[in-house]
Amino acid sequence: MTVSDQTSEQRLLTSRVARYIHFDRASRSYLQWQIERFLPYIGRRVLEVGCGVGSIIELLGEREFVCGIDIEEDVLEYSAARFPDRSRHQFLRLDFGSLTPEQAASLRNLRFDTIVSLNVLEHIEDDVAALRAMREILSDGGHAALLVPAHPALYGEYDKLDGHFRRYTRRSFEDALRRAGFTQYRLRYFNTLGAFGWWVTYKLLRRSIHGSGDFKLMNAAIPVLRPMERLISPPFGLSVTAIVTK
Repeated sequence: MTVSDQTSEQRLLTSRVARYIHFDRASRSYLQWQIERFLPYIGRRVLEVGCGVGSIIELLGEREFVCGIDIEEDVLEYSAARFPDRSRHQFLRLDFGSLTPEQAASLRNLRFDTIVSLNVLEHIEDDVAALRAMREILSDGGHAALLVPAHPALYGEYDKLDGHFRRYTRRSFEDALRRAGFTQYRLRYFNTLGAFGWWVTYKLLRRSIHGSGDFKLMNAAIPVLRPMERLISPPFGLSVTAIVTK
């Protein structure tokens, strides 16, 4: 099939996967920094909610079993091709915001000791229902490693275009966790410098897309920010992280 023979939908799917791949490659150092926050709490059997093209799964390294779920079939096909060993990797098309009891039970039977979900809950209208589903699926004593965008004041055109229902404060995220039935968690802000950059780029300048310069600047700042935020819990940040124990 030539390019001219492709339907507009096929071209859109191809470009969407390519866009995800480009974004994840450009932000790989940032993804590594994010996942470092959670690595001590990530066990052997992992469910990633919103796996995309598999970049976080790659960073998790060797695990007994990893299941990635997403709502977009094309990105799941790409991820499944990246990790073809079905005894260790499984990929499912599910809407985590509206799991059926049967779907939740099927996931619970896979005995996950860890759920990872980075920059996903803001895309789900009923985030408390999604958190309840995580609590139901997670094995007793297991951990959920969560990251969401911070500060409603930073909400702008980029958030709207990306399908964000909200940004969180630490207090609002804690409230959602409590309403979902979780009682053990540790929350902290993440990436102080990024909050300043986001305000300038997406609020002051009113941009609606990431540029290559944004990634280069953030990657250059990580070697300084990483040790600082390891020692001192930031008073604000671009994201809120949560390490949740069932």
